[in-house]
Amino acid sequence: MHTGMTSVGNMGYLYEIATTAPAFLKSAHYDAHPPARSAQPAIIPFGPNRQQYCVLWEPDEVLHDMPVLYFHGGGYVFGEAESMEDAANVYNAQGYRFCSIGFREAPFHKFPAMVDDAFRGAMAALDWMEGHGIPCERVVVGGTSAGGHLAVLLCYARWLQEAFDFPAGRVTACISVAGVADVADLLIKPFPTYAAWRTQVDLATYGKGRDAMRRAVARYSPVDIVRKEAGEGAVPNVPLFVVHGRKDTLSPYASQLRLVEALRKANGKDSVELLTLEGRRWQHMNTTVTMHKNAVEESAILKALFAWLEKQDD
Repeated sequence: MHTGMTSVGNMGYLYEIATTAPAFLKSAHYDAHPPARSAQPAIIPFGPNRQQYCVLWEPDEVLHDMPVLYFHGGGYVFGEAESMEDAANVYNAQGYRFCSIGFREAPFHKFPAMVDDAFRGAMAALDWMEGHGIPCERVVVGGTSAGGHLAVLLCYARWLQEAFDFPAGRVTACISVAGVADVADLLIKPFPTYAAWRTQVDLATYGKGRDAMRRAVARYSPVDIVRKEAGEGAVPNVPLFVVHGRKDTLSPYASQLRLVEALRKANGKDSVELLTLEGRRWQHMNTTVTMHKNAVEESAILKALFAWLEKQDD
């Protein structure tokens, strides 16, 4: 049994590697058909580090007074705010303001520096928009891969919301694309490797080894947070839209399913819309890199997402 599971996992990693380059090389529809956007994107710094800034893209025709605050992926080791421009083009084309929030990354900055920046960056973006007359009483929070993890923390981790005095009542909806639902997944997968992650997590008060790492990150694990808050009757009732490949090798579908089930148990069946992508082609990188490279009208995934967002805007 173990040998078979290992074989399946290895095949998944090989397929992941094989599909990564084509995913990045795929041309984006909105590069050739950009949304009407006269103004240059606004840069919103919120700290001294070069990664502590937000980028706000605003379409000429704003159809929704719900700005989208979004976090990029990259396993907390690479990526930047500008890397979400494909997503910005998609949301702008549908009339949404789109703000990509950058954050410090490992190995130069140890976890949970990324979580701190997620909250500080989101609050800086809201303050900037308010100061420039942009309505932001209701916002959508989303993210891809590791960014999906940050988005879920902003929406459901009440202890973090209170610690940062985050205006959680403004959050109207949450979006997670192949998001990390159980932080332990990051510690056991070969990308990033455990050897790398043991240098990226602050273990000063936890000891050594995998068990110490699990203890260090458990407070930031969405599944654990939602289950704990459900026991206290305190899970924020924020609708969630999830896009996840069943064969995702890097961010296990089973972990995402546990989060979905925990939220549905706490907030009701209709509180989560789960869009499961079937087939081996929907590996992690293909899903996260190519999803926003398509025209909304030609993508079943994007059409479903924006139909769901319209319901949250009613």
